[in-house]
Amino acid sequence: MYQNTEEMQHYKQLIPFRKTDQWGFANQNREIVIKPVYDQVSTFSGNIALVIKEGKFGLISNEGKEILKPEYDLIGDDMGYLCNEDYSITIIKDNQYGLVSCHGDLLIDAEFDDEQSALSAAQKRGWNGAVPHHLLPKIPFSVIKNIEAIKEIKDGIIPFRQNNLWGLMDIVGKIITPPQFDDILGVENGCRPFQANGKWGLLNSDGKIALEAKFENTRGFSNGQAACKLNELWGAVDLSGEWVYEPQYTELGEFREGLSAARKNDLYGFVDEFGKVIIDFQFEYVLDFYEGKCAVLEENDVYFINTSGEKVSETYQRYAGPDENLFLHVMKEGKWGLVKPNGEFLLPIIYDLPVAMGQAIHEISDNMIPIKKGALLGYADMSGNEIVPPKYVTIDPFCEGLSRVCILHPEYNPGKTPESMEAASDISGVFSYGFIDRTGKEVIPLQYTSAGRFVNGITFVNTLDTSSGYIAKDGTEYFED
Repeated sequence: MYQNTEEMQHYKQLIPFRKTDQWGFANQNREIVIKPVYDQVSTFSGNIALVIKEGKFGLISNEGKEILKPEYDLIGDDMGYLCNEDYSITIIKDNQYGLVSCHGDLLIDAEFDDEQSALSAAQKRGWNGAVPHHLLPKIPFSVIKNIEAIKEIKDGIIPFRQNNLWGLMDIVGKIITPPQFDDILGVENGCRPFQANGKWGLLNSDGKIALEAKFENTRGFSNGQAACKLNELWGAVDLSGEWVYEPQYTELGEFREGLSAARKNDLYGFVDEFGKVIIDFQFEYVLDFYEGKCAVLEENDVYFINTSGEKVSETYQRYAGPDENLFLHVMKEGKWGLVKPNGEFLLPIIYDLPVAMGQAIHEISDNMIPIKKGALLGYADMSGNEIVPPKYVTIDPFCEGLSRVCILHPEYNPGKTPESMEAASDISGVFSYGFIDRTGKEVIPLQYTSAGRFVNGITFVNTLDTSSGYIAKDGTEYFED
């Protein structure tokens, strides 16, 4: 659908703009780019947006060209998602199914009785998936159009699939490892497990083979050793791929601080670099050692041991975790706190459980930790300092530098307080939503009756007078009544 694909390196951001009851698109200066002639529109996914006119669905490009005229009964799914997992787009007309690619190419017209039949037909014609250009804006479209899938970008390296084989490239499209493997996983201790012919090996940070694919499973090297699985059991190999100790454990963790967690007869203990048992197999589950201590998880409890296997902490109730930071959310006598992997408290057990409107709110985002006192929420930083004092009825994880927060609207909730609502498990009411930054400054006033998270710099809001539309992170409103 591109006229000059090589020039389309970056998409201009177009924002859905509502003028009275019609929708079009404007640039960031609120200048109309695509006239408001539609009953509804979606935000752009790459260079494609969904439009609805007189109850029929269509697709347009960011140049305003109709890729598919609004004559389909549904595009996307009935949950509101435009793209499928493989970045194809389902189209339905007169109960017949077809597919369009995320680049706007018609793969299969709406002529099949079900979605799976349409997908199978597309695959027979060579469809294996695609990647939207906006996910890789620095890579030429001539390269992207041949990529079938990508995985998480880490340290500027992108695992990508082409012709059903996986390789590695950098963020400008330079090939590091040509596509040749059945799979490539994420980074573990500087290495990437890869699969070839049903066996697993390791790639180093340069994308070269560090360990030949001859194992049932592998983990990254740690202190010159890599845990490897063979015949359903785990052992450890050295840098040359020779066994340091033979496979004998049903689980084997990373080698940290002189010890590896190992599992035998359904219990965990710790072994040294030669596979010798140092701490007997006696625990239901353990984490790795960190600064001389290790968390032991048993049913709903957690406590810490030292490298001699001695218990060195109280036993706490485990509420959640370990999370991606390896923090454990713990409770004692109805209060909540946060423990680091070395057993030290990041947040002492003095806070109330961070739950609001029936939902747990403990996701750490942008290094900001939700905290709660009484019925109100705020944020602490990664040093445990309270940055945003608890004063909001609910908060939302930081997204693009801002957190959605709300309070009870001061005029429309007679007799209600956050405390009375929590006591009664009441989630009804009229709320005022706005956004704060990481300092706690309310950068967008609490003036909307609902608001979403910011995605690509915009979010959808509703006002008290039932007006609605999109706003930008600076508060600019893209709607006129």
